[in-house]
Amino acid sequence: MKKEKNCHEVELQKAFDRWDELYSSGGNDPFWPDGVNLNLVRNHILYYKKEIEQTYEPQNYPPIYYRETPQEVPQDYMARSEEIRVNAKRSVELYKADPNYRFLLSRIDRLHPKDVKETCIQNVINYVKDLEQAIASDDLISMRRHENPNRYIEAFHECVEKVKLLKPIYNEQLSLLDMFSGELGEEPDECEDQSQGISLGM
Repeated sequence: MKKEKNCHEVELQKAFDRWDELYSSGGNDPFWPDGVNLNLVRNHILYYKKEIEQTYEPQNYPPIYYRETPQEVPQDYMARSEEIRVNAKRSVELYKADPNYRFLLSRIDRLHPKDVKETCIQNVINYVKDLEQAIASDDLISMRRHENPNRYIEAFHECVEKVKLLKPIYNEQLSLLDMFSGELGEEPDECEDQSQGISLGM
């Protein structure tokens, strides 16, 4: 029967596999560059090698033990850096062309401050501004968050649905009523009284 692998041997193999993946493909950490996580995994490799030394006789070290430990990498190392830059620029173009994003831009200045806060419209609009700033400063970590633009595009859609549920502010109600009164030949004072009643929920 094949001898079961020691748990330290298994974990050492996993650590090497993780290091290889991070170095070539990068991770998804939203706050730390790949270099930080690579060096953390390197520490795991050193740990499990030490555990093997304390568990096995030297002649029985598993083959994975003899794989060379990776060198430390710069803390700011990022895998696929050029790919991230290209994807970020593509995401900005998608955002700016999105009809929901354009709708939000057209509405934010017409909303009551309370509604701006409750709908989070400013935060949603800032997704695009923040990404543009990240591209300008070559902030790869922030750019990498936008490699899947669909979740941000979905956020635009969800925010639009919230905005559409809002009651129009008084000035907009008055403008609409003025337009209708002109068509119907009503007196302006009556429209103003009616709009005030709507504004107050009467």
